[in-house]
Amino acid sequence: MRDLKVFAKLVRPRHTAQITGIVIVISVMNHGLSPPTLFAVISSLLLSVAIFIFDDAHDVEADRIVHPERPIPKGSFTVHQGYLISAILMFAAALTASRLELSQFAIFLTSTVIAVAIVFLKIKSTLRASLIALLIWTLFPFAGSLDLKNILFGSIVALPHVGGSIAKDFVHSRGDAIQGLESPPDWSRYLASVALFLSSGIVWLPATLNLVTWLYIPPIMFTSISCVILGAEILRENYRKAYIYGGIGMFSSLTAFLLGSL
Repeated sequence: MRDLKVFAKLVRPRHTAQITGIVIVISVMNHGLSPPTLFAVISSLLLSVAIFIFDDAHDVEADRIVHPERPIPKGSFTVHQGYLISAILMFAAALTASRLELSQFAIFLTSTVIAVAIVFLKIKSTLRASLIALLIWTLFPFAGSLDLKNILFGSIVALPHVGGSIAKDFVHSRGDAIQGLESPPDWSRYLASVALFLSSGIVWLPATLNLVTWLYIPPIMFTSISCVILGAEILRENYRKAYIYGGIGMFSSLTAFLLGSL
């Protein structure tokens, strides 16, 4: 039982649930309860877990300061074990994704390359935030299709990640310094806030364009309000608020997408 709890921490359930939740909602909306939905969910789940474990193994020295409770910096798993588990999961994810349409598999492979580059390359904070947002956006055409609704839904979820990722880089600046990564410049908090304030308006586009039903409106209000509050908190340098309001915004967005498509 203890080993299961340790492994559960290794897979970062909160972050993995966000990614898998996006794929579940969009896949069900576009493909229903079908084999393509199952393959998309399993492949995205395995890949996200693999990338998070890769990240923990690579960032072990930094995490001993910022996240000492995580299994690898805590010593429950070695760095080599982390890399091995990640490689196995990534191979299984690719094998599962190969059962999807060619376009979906191509998106999967592209996303994998970008995710690995983010982990292993020393990329500046603002560019890394943009790449993470791009990865989030690719989940929508991967799970669904490249139409106007999915483009907008992807933008609604991806754009706030620019602000959230920059905010988290400020929180992790001490640990990043150990890895030789530069701290985000002070001006980037204004970029983060602008991204979030823009997001609070973009969330209303699907309703304005009549792409969703009225059921979209109540939950998306929480997303819009969360973006405004988080943008203001980042201006005040309350960067840890990204964890709270980011979670609220993600959950309310997915709820809005699902209800608005009924």
